[in-house]
Amino acid sequence: MAIATERVSTRPSDAAATPDLAFRSITWRQVRLVALAGYALTLIVSIALNGIPLDRVGLTLWILVGLSIAVLGKGWSAWLRIMRDWLPFQGVLLAYDYSYGIAGHYGTRGYPHEGDANVLGSPLHVQLPVEFDKALFGGTLPNQWVQEHFASGSTIPWYAAVVTLVYCSHFVVTPLVAVGLWIRARDRFRTWVKLVLVLAVAGMATYFIFPMSPPWLASQQAYIDGPPVERITGQGWSVLGLHVASQVLDDSQNRSNPVAAMPSLHMAYAVLAAVFFMYLTKRRWLRAVLLVYPALMAFSLVYAGEHYVLDELAGAAYALVVIGVWRWWLKRSRARDESLVEPADAVPADAEPAELESELSTGGLTQSEPSRTTST
Repeated sequence: MAIATERVSTRPSDAAATPDLAFRSITWRQVRLVALAGYALTLIVSIALNGIPLDRVGLTLWILVGLSIAVLGKGWSAWLRIMRDWLPFQGVLLAYDYSYGIAGHYGTRGYPHEGDANVLGSPLHVQLPVEFDKALFGGTLPNQWVQEHFASGSTIPWYAAVVTLVYCSHFVVTPLVAVGLWIRARDRFRTWVKLVLVLAVAGMATYFIFPMSPPWLASQQAYIDGPPVERITGQGWSVLGLHVASQVLDDSQNRSNPVAAMPSLHMAYAVLAAVFFMYLTKRRWLRAVLLVYPALMAFSLVYAGEHYVLDELAGAAYALVVIGVWRWWLKRSRARDESLVEPADAVPADAEPAELESELSTGGLTQSEPSRTTST
């Protein structure tokens, strides 16, 4: 007897090995639900003991295991599809992480200073963003003002937890969006992957060409006059009682490129996620809610001393340019395809597709709708 796609095999050999009729009536759906429950419990325990998996390899393994459980009983082809879609994506991001570290090599002990050259010979910029932000805000440095008004005092405020969670969301939102799109809309997943990778490459190139110190480092090196700008990204873990998570974040930051401030990819990916989904909904209230995320990210980065406003503006601009190019490519592809369609079937040039369904279902940046031809 052939194996059913959603039921455990009941071949005679299996029946002899497992005479319990109740066992033979278990469906693959039930197996998946039990396995996913065990997976979720294991993940929760791991987070409680070791903190949120912020490293690329650990996060990738968790994702691949979860997706593999989700396709149990659906055949090897379903599992191979997961590997085909995810391994190249994560491989490129791992290469990005490796290059990210190389961009921070200056051949000096400790942190580099103003004018020190990186591996490409590009000088480090430290005072430029300080002067820009002060000029933009009438002589006041936003990082100092925000920390003085919101982070000063002997106790850590409750909203420090919000700042920490928003900051750390950068490491999980992008892959979680990819997981959701892979499950619900495979073509949108491919579009999202392309946008993420293009943004990563653009940011990486800028880190090599235009290295720039973040506020906390400039303050530590006495390039900023007045009150010090502290790096308080992980304070919120104390509010939440997750000290292990704080240690994981500190370790991750210590291994990263300390002068990869321009542009802020935290800001760039927050804007990318918000605008990407804004194009997929008509609901104005939902679009407004989506904008809350990059707004919170902007405040959190300034509050924590991680980025200047200049960095955030650059990050937002990078994301909007990537989205703009994507939209331009979609319209160009639609115009080319419509020129191949007979007039009776043509769509008005000014017609907007319903929530990009027709556009995104074609695979985004590289695919287009198949042209329709009359039968002969």
